[in-house]
Amino acid sequence: MQEELYRAIFERRSVRKFEDVELKEGVLARLRKFTSEVRPLFPEIRTDFRVVGPEDVKGLFKVKAPHYMVAFSERKDGDAANAGFMLQQVDLHLVSIGLGSCWQGGPRLTRSSREGSELDPVILLAFGIPLRDERRRVVSDFDRRPLSEITEISGHDDILEAARLAPSAMNRQPWYFTAGENGSINVYAARSAVGERMNLVSAGIALCHMWLAAAHLGLSVGFDREPDETPGPKGYDYVATMITRHASGAQSQGANGVKVGRQVS
Repeated sequence: MQEELYRAIFERRSVRKFEDVELKEGVLARLRKFTSEVRPLFPEIRTDFRVVGPEDVKGLFKVKAPHYMVAFSERKDGDAANAGFMLQQVDLHLVSIGLGSCWQGGPRLTRSSREGSELDPVILLAFGIPLRDERRRVVSDFDRRPLSEITEISGHDDILEAARLAPSAMNRQPWYFTAGENGSINVYAARSAVGERMNLVSAGIALCHMWLAAAHLGLSVGFDREPDETPGPKGYDYVATMITRHASGAQSQGANGVKVGRQVS
């Protein structure tokens, strides 16, 4: 499953025009099952996911789609990044089965559609059958900043390239990556007076891509929420640290050639 999601990273494109037809219940049931099994970034945060219809969503910049996946979460430190990490797995799964999707940061649920959950909605994903095949064919199809603008790390290029290609709110790519202790990677999100939660969601999406790229390389991955003593970049807030090692248990070579020695799950 992880390999299919990894391949989808290089094909995904936001879809804003869908066929005006609902997916069959069998497809939706399989999607709900997949969603119930996605990996969390922070397992201690309670989450829930729900499929709703267009009548349940309102607001500016709403993309018209037959279905919307809503990520719910308890209000807790790390909730936005966790929601982005988990829902991006759903996003990539939709690409892998020939469907299309588009992140919805502006639209909100109607009051009635929020009933029945003690958790708060964080972010929505519009999805359905795309009107035309919009999958990317080559990396040059992506409009993204170069690695030199989003990281100071020398090494981990395959992992960081996957993060570079991640979708983000308004395509701002509000993340920065630094070398942590023992070859780990620290992830930061840009501060913003109006879009900080969306920046944190975006950072979670990038972390999802990093995890999938590491798995593709045969590494096991763990996440730490305690920053090391190295100061972060100015104007950014710490989100998480990704730690890798070979699945066999051998330590992996991290950035700057330092072996990873911290515990991973």
